[in-house]
Amino acid sequence: MLRYTRRLRAVVLMCVAGLVLAGAPAAASASAAGQAATVAATQPPFQLPFPCGTAWELHTWGHDPALDMVVEGNTGSDGLPVLASAAGTVSATYWNNGSGNTIQISHGNGWFTAYYHLKDDPATYVRKGDAVQPSTRIGRIGTSGASGWAHLHYEQRYLATGDFTDESHRVPVHFDGVEYTGAAKDWPSVTSRNCTGTPAAWQDCPPGYVCFYSGADGTGTVCRSAGDEPRSTCGLRRSFFNNGTPQPGYDHVQVYFREGGSACLHHGWDEGRGNLPAGGRTVDRFQWRGEC
Repeated sequence: MLRYTRRLRAVVLMCVAGLVLAGAPAAASASAAGQAATVAATQPPFQLPFPCGTAWELHTWGHDPALDMVVEGNTGSDGLPVLASAAGTVSATYWNNGSGNTIQISHGNGWFTAYYHLKDDPATYVRKGDAVQPSTRIGRIGTSGASGWAHLHYEQRYLATGDFTDESHRVPVHFDGVEYTGAAKDWPSVTSRNCTGTPAAWQDCPPGYVCFYSGADGTGTVCRSAGDEPRSTCGLRRSFFNNGTPQPGYDHVQVYFREGGSACLHHGWDEGRGNLPAGGRTVDRFQWRGEC
């Protein structure tokens, strides 16, 4: 009887141990699923990092889950604007031999986005610590770094702690609630819904530049130059230069039009803005001056 009792106790212990071991993976799986659900719940409402209504091609190619993006039809993406894809704070702007001019934005709750191969110095439009909105322009598509063609390499990343991430933290990309992921996949036409808010007037003019806008309110097509005589090819109506900071030693800009005539822009008048003749003109050249 004693032998039977010992044998029964051993069998029961073995069964209990088996149940515990069998339950461990299930518990771990449930825990992982719960963590994934928590992470997904905190995901920002990411949108394509391009102006509202524009259409784009998305490709994972060899970068899954990152994306390479060009304008639909790839008719010429170089120099096109790049926007923040969700509200956040710029956590890094830097150069890397591979990614070129690079910006990273922290969106809170462990979420980040990264933007590679930008055309301009990454601190041209935004700087580390700047707050951004979905409509904030952070750069332009370019070919910097190890890139032989104009495109935006874009990543969404997740890291619960810290303020800087790397490619090991990449996660599948979502735009407007739709997931774009999978090896060697492409989406030939995706329209940007990055439509929240209206871009602030004059926001596209980086320090050190003279900027000319097609819109009378300081929005629309913008041409800019860091030096004299840009010979801009676009019709223009108003301008803003240096974001209110004059060229050292100068505080006026004389603008000459291809159609004839000129206008003088005065720093300090109407917050640094100057009026150009209405109806659109083509800027042939401009010259920094002390007075005009």
